[in-house]
This record gives sequence, C-alpha cells and structure tokens, in this order.
Amino acid sequence: MAARSFVGAGDIYINRQVDGVSQGWVGPIYANALQLQPSVNTIQSTSKGRHDYGQVLESVNIAQPTALTLEFKEVVGDILTMAFLGTSSTLNEASGTLTDAAVTTKKGRRVPIGKRNLADLITVENSAGTTTYVEGTDYKLNRDLGWIMVLTTSAIADAAVLNVTGAYSAATGTVVHGSTRTEVRAQIKFDGINQADGTQVTVDIWEAIVSADSAFDFLADDFGTVSLTGNVKTPVGKTEPYTVTIQDPVV
Repeated sequence: MAARSFVGAGDIYINRQVDGVSQGWVGPIYANALQLQPSVNTIQSTSKGRHDYGQVLESVNIAQPTALTLEFKEVVGDILTMAFLGTSSTLNEASGTLTDAAVTTKKGRRVPIGKRNLADLITVENSAGTTTYVEGTDYKLNRDLGWIMVLTTSAIADAAVLNVTGAYSAATGTVVHGSTRTEVRAQIKFDGINQADGTQVTVDIWEAIVSADSAFDFLADDFGTVSLTGNVKTPVGKTEPYTVTIQDPVV
C-alpha cells in the first residue's frame, strides 16, 4: 500500500550554463532544501451594485513564475561559484625551487616572496650572500601564503633586498572570480525517494535562474550553507518548466 505522506531523501545534480554553454553535470550534491512554489495572481471583478456591493462577480487566477529555493550543505567549488555570482578557473601551480629569489622587504610589514606553500627549510640571506639570517630572530615566514616579514628588532635594514632560497609545493584547486555575473542559469535534477514507502521521485528542472539570497560567512560558528533563490523557466521545446516523476517502488 502506498504511503499517504512524504518524507524525502535524495541527491541534487546541477548542470550550469555559462554564456549558453553547458558545463556538465556535477553531483551528487548534499542539500538541505529543494523547494518549488507555484504562484498565481488572482484578478477579481467585484460588484458595486446597490444590494451586492463588494461581492465577487468573477475571479481568474493568472499564472506567475514558479519560485525555486535551494539550500546546499555541501560547499564545494561549483556551489561557491554560484553563491558569489562568479566564474571559475582552475588553480594549477607546479612545485619548484626558489634560488636566490630577490625580495625587497619593509620592516614590520609582510611582503610576498612570489610562491606559496613554502617548504620547512628556507634560507634567507643578504643580497651579497655573505650573511644568513635566522627565522624568528630576523624575520617571520607565512609559508602557506609565501610571505616574509622582517622583524622590527632585526638588524636587517628597512627596504633591504634579501635572497630567498628553498622549495615550494604544488597548488591545485579552483579560483572563484566573484561578482562577475548577475545570475546563475542551470539545469537541475533531483534523484530521490519517499522514505515512507520507497517510492522513487525524480524532479527535472529544465532551466533555473537563481542568485544568492544571503551572505556566505567565512567565519560562521557552524557549518556554512549556500542558499539560492529564483524562478524556473519553460525553455523552447518544453511545455512546462519542470516535471516531477513518481515511480512505484521496484519489486
């Protein structure tokens, strides 16, 4: 016997469209919410007659765009790209070695060396190569960012040119170029079940136009989420903006 209530579970897949070009399906993505809200605008004709003033003579519901709300709990590169209305590129920096890389310093200020992910063993010398300075006494390093700071108590002169030698690791990932677009367009598929009876439920949204409806807090006290809201569109060749397919449990 089929269940008479719905408790959903499932995965979301997204195929972003960038300048009309599909980027390919990404997922499954863990989410807290996938909400579709059909909407109508009611137009009414009311009487101004002597005996029935204010009563409805006729009422028509005019279809409005269906609202879509997505809340993602899996915050990955593609989701952050959508949250920041951005574009993305691949981060792919090779490993290597710095050999007497010249860095003009400023006392008490951090200066980029030019490479990130510095190794533990880094040598810092004066430009002539006659003096080797001591980390923690003469300077500090931020190895992750690849920054050096000459300490104010150091004998190193302000604006001195130092030679930095040492290895650095490769860096890979995604770079999000934020606030470069005004919207996100994507095809969305929900692959789910009704946990009450195992009924398979698939939602196909042909094209959604969404944007972030809240800020993303990099210093939140709890796990961050990304919330997107907007409308769904009926594209050329379709008669509806989305379909919901309810399949009987496989026996």
